[in-house]
Amino acid sequence: MRLPIFFLIAATVCLPQAQAAEPMRVYTAGSIITMDESLPRAQAVAVADGRIVAVGDLASMDAWLKAREHVVDHRFADKVLLPGLIDNHLHPLMATILLNTRWITPQRWSLPGRNVEATRGRAAYLDRVAAAVAESSGGDEPFITWGYHELWHGVVRRDDLDRVSATRPVILWQRSFHEIVVNTPALRWLGFDPERDEEPVDADFEQGLFSERGLIAALGRMVPYLLTPERRRAGLDAVRSIVHRGGITTIADMGVGNYFGLEEEAAIFRSVFGPESTPTRIVLIPVGSRMPEETAREAWLQSFDDFSEATSHKVRIGRHVKLMADGGFFAQYMRMNPPGYIDGHEGKWLTPPAELETLARLFWDRGLQLHVHVNGDEGMDVVLDILERALTANPRPDHRTTLHHVGFATNDQLRRAGRLGVVISAQPYYIWALGDLYAAHGLGYDRASQMSRIGAMVRNGIPTSLHSDFSMAPAAPLTLAWVAVNRVTSEGTLMSPHERITVQQALRSITIDAAFALRMEDEIGSIVAGKRADFTVLEQDPFAVEPMRLRDIPIWGTVFEGRPYPILKGAMP
Repeated sequence: MRLPIFFLIAATVCLPQAQAAEPMRVYTAGSIITMDESLPRAQAVAVADGRIVAVGDLASMDAWLKAREHVVDHRFADKVLLPGLIDNHLHPLMATILLNTRWITPQRWSLPGRNVEATRGRAAYLDRVAAAVAESSGGDEPFITWGYHELWHGVVRRDDLDRVSATRPVILWQRSFHEIVVNTPALRWLGFDPERDEEPVDADFEQGLFSERGLIAALGRMVPYLLTPERRRAGLDAVRSIVHRGGITTIADMGVGNYFGLEEEAAIFRSVFGPESTPTRIVLIPVGSRMPEETAREAWLQSFDDFSEATSHKVRIGRHVKLMADGGFFAQYMRMNPPGYIDGHEGKWLTPPAELETLARLFWDRGLQLHVHVNGDEGMDVVLDILERALTANPRPDHRTTLHHVGFATNDQLRRAGRLGVVISAQPYYIWALGDLYAAHGLGYDRASQMSRIGAMVRNGIPTSLHSDFSMAPAAPLTLAWVAVNRVTSEGTLMSPHERITVQQALRSITIDAAFALRMEDEIGSIVAGKRADFTVLEQDPFAVEPMRLRDIPIWGTVFEGRPYPILKGAMP
């Protein structure tokens, strides 16, 4: 009996079909540092379809090589491979804003297309600002410069800037992102009438000073000016180049939604990071620190759930949220427990503690991972108290609440943080940039030398990663690791050597432990079969150089999902 042709076709389709295997590429290297404790070193790694197939040497891969069409690639035979480096806290749009300004800074910077020499002292700083205003074109457009710091450049206020220009808006952006100083034309350009308007919180019209919440009020005019589509594209292209030159294959924007809203910013990042020419993926962490009215609260919370479903291959969105506790470290706005600051001033709350707890509990009970900006030890007490109460009321195993920056925390607090299951993304650059200065101004030597207690974090079993928060520090993980390993300041002072960590611990902090904070350790952070084939290619072995030379190791480029991306001088990836 004949079967109808339909049934014959269906039967054929249902039979198992032999799949043509994609050619596999095997990279050999002088050494491969896997960050996998089961196989710390290897000599070859096989990749296909953007994933790691096998790790070891050619002999150990014999079964794969016999079974699969393959190419053995020896281009890295004299180089060292690391897992693709990770910076799990920076702000591409914030960096774009600042890259669209003139940099006059207390320390030297190297940026795409420009080098910035250090300027220190009040007279030298004001001379540089006045010269830059005179040199720059723009007519009545505002002149904006980033890098001002009172402890290096002296006190500069509105009347000083009025003497620089009585007609053109002049805005000094403090060395962090947390404060600006403006002249009278800039005050009016920002939309404020000093004779009639009420001052926003954390603003002082007479001094021309806007900080923390006052800065947020001023950003309404600045953001559209500094983030026009043309400036935005140029700035994000520069960020792409900076990140690639740092050997970074994964970044996290720790605060999406500040400027254009969640969906629009996600679309912007897809246009920049989505193309194959960009060898970097980005993880978007939405900011949740602005509490809406109660009637709008449920819809607002739902927007975070909806946003987490909009993930794509290279633009990742998980169930995370960013909250803000106390103020910025570079501006000495962090909240400090007794004895406080030497001059008696108090820090500031970005989110008052009661409101912070309300926000934290809303997101905690919704199952989101909390990422909390916190800098001072009083801020640390508040955040740990909130976390402990949340855990008591609604226990969540593996909550991975991640504290970001942690500029100053005591050993007792870090012991408590370890018990509570905290993760830390630390900012080591504070000690390099600010250690000597804060020893003399603000904190005193003992507390200043013990800023960024990364050794204590590791000793207390806290998964600890390092981040740049670019432009608070260079987007260069090897430089961050160098600071954590050596604890030498910009003035050459060794500070609190007991808080140094080993090279091995430092490399973990920019690879597998950085992935852990993002809940991506199953995909990135170590060179293990099944993970993404992301590698950073070094010219030297980090374990073979002196610790003081760690930051000087040349970076050849990266391999992103199996494809090599060399760093080309003068070109963007």
